[in-house]
Amino acid sequence: MPADDGVELATDVFLPDGPGPFPAVVVRTPYHRVGAGAFNGEQPFVERGYAYVVQDCRGKYDSDGDFTPLVDEARDGQANLDWVANQKWCNGKIGLWGRSYLGMVQVPAAAGGHEALKCIIPSIGPASYFTDWLRYDGCFAWGNAIRWAMTHASCRNKPDEGRMDWYALYKCRSFGEIAEKAGFVAPILKTWLEHDTYDEYWKSVELTGMHSQVGVPGYHMAGWFDHINRGQFQGYRNISDHGATEAARTGQKLIVGPWGHINSGTTGEAHTRYGDWEFGPDADVNVMAHEFQCLDFYLKEIDNGWTAQPPVRLFVMGENRLRDFSDWPPPEATQKTLFLSSGGGANMKSGDGALSEVAPDSTGEDSFSYDPDNPVPMHGGAVYWGYSSVGPVDQRPILDRTDVLYYRTAVMESPLAVIGEIGLDVWISSDAEDTDIICKLCVEDRSGAITVLTNGSIRCRYRDGWDQIVPLTPGEPTRLSIDLGRTAYLFEAGSKIGLIVTSSEWPRILPNPNRFAPIWEFAEPIVAKNSVLHGPGTHSKLTLSVVDL
Repeated sequence: MPADDGVELATDVFLPDGPGPFPAVVVRTPYHRVGAGAFNGEQPFVERGYAYVVQDCRGKYDSDGDFTPLVDEARDGQANLDWVANQKWCNGKIGLWGRSYLGMVQVPAAAGGHEALKCIIPSIGPASYFTDWLRYDGCFAWGNAIRWAMTHASCRNKPDEGRMDWYALYKCRSFGEIAEKAGFVAPILKTWLEHDTYDEYWKSVELTGMHSQVGVPGYHMAGWFDHINRGQFQGYRNISDHGATEAARTGQKLIVGPWGHINSGTTGEAHTRYGDWEFGPDADVNVMAHEFQCLDFYLKEIDNGWTAQPPVRLFVMGENRLRDFSDWPPPEATQKTLFLSSGGGANMKSGDGALSEVAPDSTGEDSFSYDPDNPVPMHGGAVYWGYSSVGPVDQRPILDRTDVLYYRTAVMESPLAVIGEIGLDVWISSDAEDTDIICKLCVEDRSGAITVLTNGSIRCRYRDGWDQIVPLTPGEPTRLSIDLGRTAYLFEAGSKIGLIVTSSEWPRILPNPNRFAPIWEFAEPIVAKNSVLHGPGTHSKLTLSVVDL
């Protein structure tokens, strides 16, 4: 298939039996159009009467040109739509489908407003590559960036992952050292490191800026423990509020389950268990069946259950039940505020950190020493795949460190359903010119297990905006607003709400050297004394969305 500049993009077309023409489902992938790189493959689509069109992204596998992640997806996606719409086997109705990068390419294609495009199904992909994929709100997503860049953006094909010592690469301190250990380079990694603020490079590929140009209905699927799930909520919300047509604004649907990045589209046992938890049969949602309902409705005008689907369907963990909602965030939710306090010793699980609805009437602080050369190890949560621990994992192995603060409520006397966005306003001080604050919302159950539900973080230099970097004034109280993610969890009576605060999470996040220097310079790290402040004038507080079930 010729792109708009004449570059030829390798494209396979699979047609159903019969004379046609057919509605078409289009998939674009950097993971190879043959086999697992296209996820489900052609069979489910062709058997259902769809022409299935799958294409290698520019510069990948059999497509010509050079692969620059994210950059060419709008032009190539829109050229693809135009080409498919003009084939004699296509009836002029096209849907876009795919997960992960295959989902990321859909909004740029849809933003062109092609008349043949009738719906999109973009799943488990970020909306902001700067804050969601490469920097978790400023904190450089080290493990994610290295693993994805070295595996998928270093050459036309895919290097042998089995020979890669990922943890050795995570320890590297320079681009040259990474290339030496791996035996090859991934130039895009250097580009990502060099663009260390939200500049024109990031703005040009930002999906949030394209949502208002989307004029078709969409079905968004996410996992509570996927590291980039914020993008699915933003896609649903932004297109519903600002889409280019009434059909787009009223035609968005969202489904979220207790899944991670790679098990969200599966079925069976792989779909019901993640991390330490077994979620039961309600978690085994046949997502593909729902996606076909969407395609059938918009491409074939067959309603086999699509209009009966609620706008939002969420798996409520703890209750382990799939529930329907009219919107996201749930309009019936109310806000619950929990204030942080202590007697000055919230360090470790044995500390005295507290969460309470009553604001403390005296000032206090909890301090810890953060050493970039001895970072807190990553241990579960909403993280990229490929790590030794993912999803809902007991945090007690890291709560014996003095550089980890832990705050918790008293034992809850009645159940509490937390469903929605979670925010943390935290006052800190540091003797360094820059540092990270990394947090986790947890449930402490009757057994004593302290299990992570959501992650949040911020690199302090970005506290005034992603497009500017401002050093901390050592010792000065500084307010930070942290997006602590989103969840649907029923805290049972007898459990506690917990909050972990620290400054590192390796290798998920590149340890901040506590220096106000560009990331790529790898400034000689220093140990920082970081403090969480609480009390009058510096009230640190956790905000939860609560729904009566």
